[in-house]
Amino acid sequence: MEPLVKTAHFWRKASFGATLSELNSTTPPTTLVKNWLNAPPALTLPNLAPIDSSDRRQVVRAIAQQRREFGKWLLGQIITAQNPLHEKMVNFWRDHFVVALTKVRFPLLLTDYEQRLRQFALGDFQELLWQVTSSPAMLVYLDNLQNRRGNINENFSREVMELFTIGRGNYTEKDIQEGARALTGLMIRRDRQRGTATAQFVARRHDPGEKVFLGRRGALRPENVVEILANHPATPKLLARKLWSTFAYPNPEPKVIERLVAAYRNNQRSIKAMVEAVFNSPEFYSAKSYRSQLKTPIYFMVGSIRQLGIQAQPERIVAALRTMGQVIYNPPTVKGWADERGWYTAPSLLARFNLAQAMSSAYEDDNGFGFASDRFSRSDLIRLLADGTLDPTLQRASQGLELRDFTALLLASPNYQLI
Repeated sequence: MEPLVKTAHFWRKASFGATLSELNSTTPPTTLVKNWLNAPPALTLPNLAPIDSSDRRQVVRAIAQQRREFGKWLLGQIITAQNPLHEKMVNFWRDHFVVALTKVRFPLLLTDYEQRLRQFALGDFQELLWQVTSSPAMLVYLDNLQNRRGNINENFSREVMELFTIGRGNYTEKDIQEGARALTGLMIRRDRQRGTATAQFVARRHDPGEKVFLGRRGALRPENVVEILANHPATPKLLARKLWSTFAYPNPEPKVIERLVAAYRNNQRSIKAMVEAVFNSPEFYSAKSYRSQLKTPIYFMVGSIRQLGIQAQPERIVAALRTMGQVIYNPPTVKGWADERGWYTAPSLLARFNLAQAMSSAYEDDNGFGFASDRFSRSDLIRLLADGTLDPTLQRASQGLELRDFTALLLASPNYQLI
């Protein structure tokens, strides 16, 4: 790859796309990755007022206001991230450990969930898995809150194996049943005055009997299930495949999987080591990796806003994401969002093209989008949005266009839709 193309490729994969100053920086990608992976996570969280009312209407209004505040905070974190790789990893875990606001309901539980994902996004996977398993949001979403001695609920036991760790073909129905028994005992304790909720193990709700789970026999508890799954040989393979597919290209070769699995095993289940192995792999800069996937609506939206410094009303961003079919914490199922083929729909693509025009406008309240076009020249935009080169079709289509219309054309171009 040429230097400009390589730099732009790196920033698209490691973050949400480079700004002009980032694209022109002389700091090498290896240094950026090292700095980002070793930086402590930023844990500034939204200040959501506790709901302390017995009036149902007031509670409903308060929850709606909390949702708006949480959404505004979350978009701000993603768009203005000083450590974009960490932010992308948090988004990776949101898509992996799926929960949905429609079922969780309370933004305070999602605030707690965000804190857990942010704090442990690059740490020991076993610790991250425990934080997710014991989070009030996940206890509600996958029904482990209802799983107790004498009334077993297998939902979380099934999904934690199928989707979160070892994958299909590596467990039996008996493992699901025994895992569910071991996962009993977790409850949520709410503090209405402080507006908090925490998980607590309650012995009387736990099934204390002997279980046999994935070959381990004993009086297993929730933390034992997490330990067994985090250290199962199939878990790093599943994680390696998903990480590589997110940061490079789908369907990685066996040697790539083996490299990332070795990083996991040799570094005490370190997520950071796996991510570092991704960016140190020669295949990361291969032709196969270059613009290999369609941007999700979130990546298209956030990348455009970030790269051009677009001013945007949070409500307008959420409305645009809803039009394209992807609102954060509102996935269609526990499996999360569809792969890139799910975004190749006429309504979703038409929404992108319309948004390209809207985001290229001068800022007006009724539009909710806009950017300062005098910050960029035509050549700046070609470097920033097209890796320095226009193909013949774009060259012909851009003849005579004013700068804002030229920007809209680049944002709507096929290449810009790819990461």
